[in-house]
Amino acid sequence: MACPFCDDTNINLRKFYENDLFVGIYNLRPFVEGHVLFMPKRHVDSIFKLNDMEKKGLMSFADRCVFIALKYAGAYQFDLLLQEGGSAGQSIPHAHFHVLPRKFDDKVATSKKEWLAEFGKREKSSRGNLTNEETEKIVKRLRFIAKEHAIQLETL
Repeated sequence: MACPFCDDTNINLRKFYENDLFVGIYNLRPFVEGHVLFMPKRHVDSIFKLNDMEKKGLMSFADRCVFIALKYAGAYQFDLLLQEGGSAGQSIPHAHFHVLPRKFDDKVATSKKEWLAEFGKREKSSRGNLTNEETEKIVKRLRFIAKEHAIQLETL
């Protein structure tokens, strides 16, 4: 099976931010409003396989994706999730991080155990997939936020 994170058609539809090493995309099945993913452009199945340049650039790119996702969702807090390996819930064998903007009224279970169980169920289901039209509308807004805050993003 081909990697969906290496598929240009899939990525181009959902991409809202990128640099030479990483790409940020909107999640196909968002768990909360503003749920984005970011990953290395180079196919690696583990963060332990990142090269030196990717390791050095990872947190700066993470900061930028978090900033954009929080602006989009109107939130000030977030979860940053990495699932490393199948037993940890990684469903696509391409290293990637989830940014989940959080609000007090987001109706996500407050217990981490409940939250992660529900998250895992949704990740494995095809229910709740966004349509291409819904995705395009969201991605357009995310790209606008990135462009509008380009100077701020460069300082992160």
